Amino acid sequence: MFKKLCLIMPLFLMFAFVSCAKNSVPNPNLERKIVCFGDSLTEGKGANPGETYPDFLNKMTNIQVINLGVSGNTSVQGLARIDDVIKQKAFLVLVEFGANDFFKKVPMKDTKQALETIVDKLQETGAVVVLISTEDTQLPELYNTVKEIAKNKKTKFIDGMLNDIWDNRALFSDTLHPNSDGYKIVAEKIFKNIDAVIKQ
Repeated sequence: MFKKLCLIMPLFLMFAFVSCAKNSVPNPNLERKIVCFGDSLTEGKGANPGETYPDFLNKMTNIQVINLGVSGNTSVQGLARIDDVIKQKAFLVLVEFGANDFFKKVPMKDTKQALETIVDKLQETGAVVVLISTEDTQLPELYNTVKEIAKNKKTKFIDGMLNDIWDNRALFSDTLHPNSDGYKIVAEKIFKNIDAVIKQ
């Protein structure tokens, strides 16, 4: 019995390690580029040309960054565009949706299901997926939902892309969207959270 356990335990530990580390290391078969996938906050509404958060991220990483943000998109509409993301074959995908779901009164269960499906489809490609919430004090239910999905799917989670600038209205172009200076701070926060992945 002891001998059997000695043979089984290493296999069990190896399986557990792989499961916990799911998609935490970039797939070498994917291309060395980043996709930013989301709504108007990703697209860069309110920023000067060339000063969206993906633009700043490109300068910080020296890696090609593809901006696939579309203003007004809900998570469900984002899911409908998932093939556009997959065909990029990016090793790292940053996913930011949810604020429009709230404003358009999309049921949270539909938001959750759409985000889970987005993550599943991207992880199937071998990409590292990072989920980003919007602003945590204004949208606590969305924050908790995105955080839960990240935990369950074993993806990296960046809390509140707008958290650090929310109280400084000089960094906003309107009530929700940052200006160029605001997007630069958002990009710096995101960069700090993905730097370890980029260096792998």
